[in-house]
Amino acid sequence: MGCPVALHQLMLHCWQKERSHRPKCTDVVSFLDKLIRNPSSLLSLVEEIQSLPESPGEEMDYPMFISIGDWLDSIKMSQYKSNFMAAGYNTLDSVARMSIEDVRRIGVELIGHQRRISSSVQTLRLQILHEQEKGFHV
Repeated sequence: MGCPVALHQLMLHCWQKERSHRPKCTDVVSFLDKLIRNPSSLLSLVEEIQSLPESPGEEMDYPMFISIGDWLDSIKMSQYKSNFMAAGYNTLDSVARMSIEDVRRIGVELIGHQRRISSSVQTLRLQILHEQEKGFHV
């Protein structure tokens, strides 16, 4: 495909969601503005996403994250942005592959913070898997 994951997710949200759940024009503009401000989010291509274990068959509505910073902000762990960047985690795809040991290794010492980040990493894995499995149905 050669399409960046962030743009692919946006297209899926625009095409596959029920009309009332599709992003509004202002949401799309805001999303694209964030992409422009964070071009590294365009580095991960759809075909580069590795297969992940199967998820439950239920439809889940995951939020779309553009950057690691957005993701950490959403889970109230923004104080670790520099830890992730210093350890080389600069795409959400790389974060989705993290283990609890990786979280500890980058300097997250508080157990509650480790658990919160690890739990969110699992959700991120499911989000990536879900977006890849859905595809676009004509």
